[in-house]
Amino acid sequence: MTKNTEGIHEQREWLSAQALIDIVNTPSDDEIFAYPEEVLAAISTIVISVNDSYVYPDDSVQNLFECIVQILQTEPVARRYMETSKSALAQKPLMMQLLILMQNLVNKVAYDPLKKRLIWLAIAMHTSVLLMRHGIKKHTDNILMQFKQAQFSSSIRRTWIWRELPDLPQMTISVEYISTLLNNLLEQKKSEFEALTNNPISDSVKAKSEKSILKAKLGQIDKITIAYQHAYNLQAAKPKRKKPPKNNSIKPIKLSDNNPIYQADSNMPTHNWGSTHSDNNWSSTPNDIEHNTTAIDLGFLDAHTETYEGLTTSFEEYLDHNEAPYISYDNYPDPLIQQSIPLQTIDLSLQQKYMSQRNLALNSNTRLLSLAGYQSLFAALHQDAKSLSESETNKVCAGILLLSMLTGLPVKSLLISGYIGHPGIFGIHDKRAYIQHSLGITKPSVSQTLTKQNYENHSDTIKIPLPLWLIDNLLACELPVKEDFIAYLADLRSSLGLPYLSVNRVETALHVVLSRYTPDCHMHIADIICRTSAPHAPAMYYSSHTSETLLAHYKSALSVFNSNGNFDLTYITPWHKYTVGSRFALTIETVHKIINEMKYWTDQSLNDEDHFNRTSILVWFVFCLLTGVRPNNGLGKMCNIDLVMGWLVINDKPVKKVRTDRLIPLCPTVVRLLTQYRDYLSDYETKHQSKPEIRETIDSIRLGNDEALLKLLSASVNNLKDIKRGDAYHMTKDIIDANPYWTRHFVRTQLEKHGVQLPLINTVIGHEKSRQEVLGRFSSCSKADIKRVAPVFEQIAEQLGLNLIEINNYSKLSHIERRHVEVDHAHR
Repeated sequence: MTKNTEGIHEQREWLSAQALIDIVNTPSDDEIFAYPEEVLAAISTIVISVNDSYVYPDDSVQNLFECIVQILQTEPVARRYMETSKSALAQKPLMMQLLILMQNLVNKVAYDPLKKRLIWLAIAMHTSVLLMRHGIKKHTDNILMQFKQAQFSSSIRRTWIWRELPDLPQMTISVEYISTLLNNLLEQKKSEFEALTNNPISDSVKAKSEKSILKAKLGQIDKITIAYQHAYNLQAAKPKRKKPPKNNSIKPIKLSDNNPIYQADSNMPTHNWGSTHSDNNWSSTPNDIEHNTTAIDLGFLDAHTETYEGLTTSFEEYLDHNEAPYISYDNYPDPLIQQSIPLQTIDLSLQQKYMSQRNLALNSNTRLLSLAGYQSLFAALHQDAKSLSESETNKVCAGILLLSMLTGLPVKSLLISGYIGHPGIFGIHDKRAYIQHSLGITKPSVSQTLTKQNYENHSDTIKIPLPLWLIDNLLACELPVKEDFIAYLADLRSSLGLPYLSVNRVETALHVVLSRYTPDCHMHIADIICRTSAPHAPAMYYSSHTSETLLAHYKSALSVFNSNGNFDLTYITPWHKYTVGSRFALTIETVHKIINEMKYWTDQSLNDEDHFNRTSILVWFVFCLLTGVRPNNGLGKMCNIDLVMGWLVINDKPVKKVRTDRLIPLCPTVVRLLTQYRDYLSDYETKHQSKPEIRETIDSIRLGNDEALLKLLSASVNNLKDIKRGDAYHMTKDIIDANPYWTRHFVRTQLEKHGVQLPLINTVIGHEKSRQEVLGRFSSCSKADIKRVAPVFEQIAEQLGLNLIEINNYSKLSHIERRHVEVDHAHR
């Protein structure tokens, strides 16, 4: 190529030919394919030719094209590597895949149509080498992959780019030219996508198809543009952000640590409710029960859990046994009310009405705004935060309120110096910003039988994406004072016609929209995203969700807010995929294996007594897995089990003073096994007539008295005792070394996976709010609704193979049969 050094117009440090060769010849850490020497030489020559075209721009693009063709006509890729099927290409490194496609072009296609493609594929190859020098693997792969797909694919989603890129006569090999060209293409696709999104008929089938295609195009050019910018350090300069002042009192958000502290009045009896007035409000009256700290009877705070030798009570179990606190006014409107029982009674009934209205989120509840109110508020805050001048105090007030609306963060927290941008809460990077919080889930103890792969979930971190422009604006401004907020809110109330607008209604907006107005979302998802504190949302610790599902719900909620389409949601992009939730929820494959081990363990019993205890433990685990009960002492009393109708009335918080009875449907498998087990007890009684205490207990079970069905033999083998969780743990420790409370986590997770509605899950599992259980006065589910969960339990039984279990008497299991069982098990 002719080199005219006087034509150099780009003041850049270009790599030498040898440096480029060295980069090409240095394999990546993850590449196991050995490049043939001819391939490396061809790639190096093409890359050097492109590099020379940048350095000496007076050379025509036609010369570069001819140089590339000459290299490819020598067929540097041997014929055995030239298969261009998807699977064959995938076995080779991306750089070589591009070379194969380029060589294939020269061999099979006329020159004129391929000129543009060869030039751009060569530019992509050169760009990737520069990115390799910087060690940016993500963008290296991106630019190679996007151009490879454009050449390899026949879909309009990929090939469109060839029609948009300029032909050779109009093209210049220049960083500025190519960068501008790619940026213009990117902005064009963004505008088209935005216009289509805001189109009133964007929900039609045709529009959705067009939107899907346009989204793919936008993703393709976005990845190419960003990779090119990184190769030449053209990415936008980082905004100058003020470093937030150090504030050691600000801690990362961990919900398990967010336990409210209640202080009782020492002058009042322990059975009364007393508290001091809270000043954590903006402008509320002393009798405003919405803004004041709730006062509760301290006796309801204690979670009474059973203890067992060798088992530790986890944080999740502690929460599971916590009672929802009763709510009372902090200060009675008149001190005389405290001395009047009738007036106190009226006062409490008013509170119950308020609680029920609040829990049921009635439209008449002035604690909430209407959907149109939330949408107009969001639009106004966005407009003020984005368009007002930097000197306007209202701009910062709007920005903080908008951030609170987007995240549910308290405004009082956002006004703490150093809170916005604090690394324990905010993650702020060049292209992305987010807040993150931890559920604070208890980590599983070291187990001899379980590994990380046996659990459903491996993380408890929730990330909420934020618009980077908003964070940059807030970091660059001085924080306003309380008076500024009060004045700005007064203006909003007047201009928007929202008389009930308050800071509290801004802070709760995201939760309300998620739980009430977002399609396919519900209260549980809202609790997770909005960081509802642990004592008020224990269900968060018993489920499993993927990060992309939570992000999709969040983005959908913001779309509800963004009714006018002015708020740009493109900053919400997929996270790294991971599952969030219970660290004790086992996978269904793991539980299936555990059940098989327990069946084998039971069949290998050495004597009648051993078989009785092992059978009882097996049925105990099946009972827990097909009901979701808390695995506590003396489960399933016969007076509460209806094997004919398939019902279980359970109060599995036996150490609580307040009864929490609820209904659980019994599926056919558990009914059959409990019936067989009851017959098994009768047969055992017949064979042991000389043990009157055992006979008396079994007679009581058969008569349906207040006696637990599932039993173990005592140490003396002369009587029966209730099964304790510690017994189940120690007897099966060699099969599963984990607290049997894992069964409850498993059931809750599986019910969600089977699509059972949240109110039904909460009812069956026992996570309903106080006095809203199915047997309570504020029930949210009917018995018919609950009965419909039984088929789901039966599906779980079939998945685990529980429907195949039979309860056999020991005398019917011969030594020959046991030998066959042992051989079958060894061959699994």
